[in-house]
Amino acid sequence: MKARQALMLTALAASAGLAIFGDRTPNGGGDMVEPVSRPQPATAPKATPTAKHKHAPAILALLPREELVGPRDEDRPASTLFAAQTLDRAPTAVAAQAPVAAASGTPGLPFTYLGKKYENAAWEVYLAIGDQTYFVREGTVIDQKYAVNQIRPPVLTMTYLPTKQQQTMTIGGEE
Repeated sequence: MKARQALMLTALAASAGLAIFGDRTPNGGGDMVEPVSRPQPATAPKATPTAKHKHAPAILALLPREELVGPRDEDRPASTLFAAQTLDRAPTAVAAQAPVAAASGTPGLPFTYLGKKYENAAWEVYLAIGDQTYFVREGTVIDQKYAVNQIRPPVLTMTYLPTKQQQTMTIGGEE
């Protein structure tokens, strides 16, 4: 045992002995303490009624709700506080692309991008359609409809086999 540890153990034993066997009577031997009378502090001068009303805030009348937020729309639900809101402007872009895809006979890509991984000197991309998940690499054919041509982040290039038309999907950078 080192000298420091011995000193700490001795101090611990001494403090434990004082806590157990020390004097437990209150200070002063248990005498009753009487309250001391103190002089009253000087009070601040009271404000005059004219000074009080001179700086009083003005309280305006309440306005009806319709005046503040406008009339209620019938097509809007009663509670829109927690309604789903989207700040994504993609639906307008998709709506603009939909007629082009329909006109060419090639449907848009039905896949949802889940992620990618670089392994064995090749990229592997994870795609999903509904509940079905696909792990694709270059040359993979999906459901006899799509063939993966190349994976070069940030773009995945696929061919829609019935029309032999190439389509691309953004998959993010190489991080």
